[in-house]
Amino acid sequence: MAFKIGIIGTGKMSERMADTIVRMPEAELYAVASRTEEKAEAFGKKYHAVKCYGSYDALMEDAEVQLIYIAIPNHLHYEVARACIQHGKPVLLEKPFTLNEQQAQALIDLAEMHQVFLCEAMWTRFMPLNLRLQKELQNGRIGEITAVTANLGYDIKEKERVSRLDMGGGALLDIGVYPITFALQMLGNELDNLSTSMVRLNSGVDAQECINLTYANGAMAGLYTTILSETDKQGKIYGTEGYIVVDNINNPESYHIYDKTGNLLETAERPEQLSGLEYEVQACIHAIQGKKPECPQVTHMDTLLLMRILDTIRRSWDMRFPQEEQIR
Repeated sequence: MAFKIGIIGTGKMSERMADTIVRMPEAELYAVASRTEEKAEAFGKKYHAVKCYGSYDALMEDAEVQLIYIAIPNHLHYEVARACIQHGKPVLLEKPFTLNEQQAQALIDLAEMHQVFLCEAMWTRFMPLNLRLQKELQNGRIGEITAVTANLGYDIKEKERVSRLDMGGGALLDIGVYPITFALQMLGNELDNLSTSMVRLNSGVDAQECINLTYANGAMAGLYTTILSETDKQGKIYGTEGYIVVDNINNPESYHIYDKTGNLLETAERPEQLSGLEYEVQACIHAIQGKKPECPQVTHMDTLLLMRILDTIRRSWDMRFPQEEQIR
């Protein structure tokens, strides 16, 4: 029997997830919820949801729902995820998980107390090509890793959820999480130092930034993200015996392995996929059925580390969101 999934939110990410779920034999788009019944009905009709709710609480109270995917503006993540957990519902919460580490820790603690599954929807951590690449590095394919570079940029400065500080906007939380996650996947978690530079929009949110990470073993990462323009979205991993170029760190299409003299040795292509979102859904279903509190691909510790890094960066900029003290 297909796993019954509910979606909270009817924006672009919810549409992408719904379009993926309806093509997965192991999953069913059972319910959708919006702040208005009209939006929920329109979304449900388009993606053939069984139930359409004009409130988030109504979906949470549906006993048939086995997993809730939340894709709403950043500043609402904490309160809505908290309510889902209190209703005993497993949650797949879009990135950024919350506005800060304090909120993230509070949700994780609550999920542990209620024995409810909780996972951050950091989709790149679930993708087979990324996992294959990590194994290549672990097996010493390019020797000892010395550095990583990555960039991600889209011209999305006009989007309200990105441009408003009171909605948890800015390049860092919206897309900067991906270059940082790429570095953490390839270099590990043993950070020694962090430095950044940033340019703001007039609204006060960060428009673009450079982030430098230094590791205890001497490896470094140079990361760039922007909401002002498109970038090539490439990631590069440098080692003592060669280097690897990744096409599109936000949905890896392929990676190319070179020796230290620049000769191409191998190209690995992305396997055929629905959208890439199916991997996180499959992992969540597997974990929930196995009565696990989290997915091994994105542990709670992974989420907390990322939120800690984001907090450290924003503190260096003296940037705070109005809802950051919203802990109950």
